[in-house]
Amino acid sequence: MDINIASIKNYEGKSVPIDCAIALEGRPGDDFKIIGPVSVKGLIRNFGGTIELSAKGGAKLEMICDRCAGEFTEDVVFDISESFKENERFERGSENENPDIIYFSGDSIDLDEYVYSNLVVSLPGKHLCRDDCKGLCPMCGADLNNGECGCDTRPIDPRFDILDTI
Repeated sequence: MDINIASIKNYEGKSVPIDCAIALEGRPGDDFKIIGPVSVKGLIRNFGGTIELSAKGGAKLEMICDRCAGEFTEDVVFDISESFKENERFERGSENENPDIIYFSGDSIDLDEYVYSNLVVSLPGKHLCRDDCKGLCPMCGADLNNGECGCDTRPIDPRFDILDTI
């Protein structure tokens, strides 16, 4: 989704509110699926010639639990914070170049990539359907959230493994 910044680009201190829904597509290799549009609410403003985006995003994701392999949906709220500078206003390659600033040209900024990257960065490293998920039985593969499976899960002393072969 393109945000028109022509009204603030040349006027320091001016801002434009953002309240929109963006239809994002997932990328190959994602371990989640985006269900429906991603909501974005915030502000984009000109701060000393730098266009700053500060917003909150919200998305509904479908994921697979890392413990029990069951599908679940989760509402995710995340922060979006990016800084942009117009290519013509800044000489690239100079000693003052900031690697945290994204360079653009024209009167609009496409938010899709920046919303997606902030969403991905906000996700936890492990996807759990619930905090107390018990996972799968290591012996038979039954989902332990549905009850005990009856397998003998007592630890066996590896020194007695030879007796299993007799």
